[in-house]
Amino acid sequence: MKRPLLLIVASVVIALLLTLGFSGCAQEEAAETTAAAETTAAAETTAAAETTAAETTKTFVFGNLPTALSDEWNGYSVENFEFAAKSKGVEVQVIDAGWDGAKQLANFEDLLSKGVDAIGVFIWTPESGEQYAELAKEAGIPIAFENTKLTSELIGYEFKGDYLFNVACEYDNIGYEAIKWLDTEYPGAKIFYVRGQPGMGIVEAYEGGVERAIAESTSGTTIAIRRDTQWDTQTAQPEVSDVIASGEEFDAIFANNEPVAQGAYNALKDAGLEGTIPIIATGGGPTGLKQFDEGIIDATVASPVSLQGLWLFKAMWLFVSQGIEPPEKFIPLPNMVITPDNLDENIPWPASEDLFEYVGGLDSW
Repeated sequence: MKRPLLLIVASVVIALLLTLGFSGCAQEEAAETTAAAETTAAAETTAAAETTAAETTKTFVFGNLPTALSDEWNGYSVENFEFAAKSKGVEVQVIDAGWDGAKQLANFEDLLSKGVDAIGVFIWTPESGEQYAELAKEAGIPIAFENTKLTSELIGYEFKGDYLFNVACEYDNIGYEAIKWLDTEYPGAKIFYVRGQPGMGIVEAYEGGVERAIAESTSGTTIAIRRDTQWDTQTAQPEVSDVIASGEEFDAIFANNEPVAQGAYNALKDAGLEGTIPIIATGGGPTGLKQFDEGIIDATVASPVSLQGLWLFKAMWLFVSQGIEPPEKFIPLPNMVITPDNLDENIPWPASEDLFEYVGGLDSW
């Protein structure tokens, strides 16, 4: 009778041991599963953090397309754009068109194919801007324009297309200020207007301001002569020389920019007339300041292109980095008549952090 009892006890003991063994394995498997899950979760968290960090430290790439870097206006706009970009760690790809419209379009398409984050264009005409805007929209890349006001009631043009921002001179106001100054300082003057190149919307806008000032004149000031140039000294000088040789009379010169003023002065000097005909130009850049020193110009309507480059960058930067759109689609550059008597009021063109405050800083509108 004892042996069966022993067998029963042994069976119970074995069963208990087996149960405990299975339980231990289950616990070990559960522990291993939990550890694996925790490891996976930790890895995913780390990967997510690394992705976020990478996104935070992403280097943005902006395209900048001047019409010609040889032009002082283009050059200083780009200089300030690049200076601001460097302060924010933005890479800039500048591609010079060298006054070639077809080349600028090709440069634009090249930037689109590279997938840059935003593009700023120094455009030739509002019409050409519409083509750029359409291509940028198709590529999903923000685009901003400088130099030409896209929509202008003055010349009867309404821009059709999507764009982020536009910064430019209001050239009619500059033309108005120039003629108003001549009318005040030399009342009744017969003005020789040495213009830039028509067809870009710029000369056309200037004309609106010029005619407004003439209409307000009570002294009989007139625009006696108009000649066109390609915005440079080389084409301005022979135009003025030709007028002098023709015997046409004029008392003062309005030159559409400071390189044109240089050409006008050279022609006067060749004819022995330097110092007898007052010249007012536009710009207020380094060339103009030098011309004051050399007695070439009597005044200039300053419009700091340095701020144009900074506003262009600011609009692109805030939109791409934070999704903040400009409060206004268009910002005009300030302008004022500068003479040797108020040179200290001129806003510089060379890039510096001091200029940031003129555009309200780069971090908010």
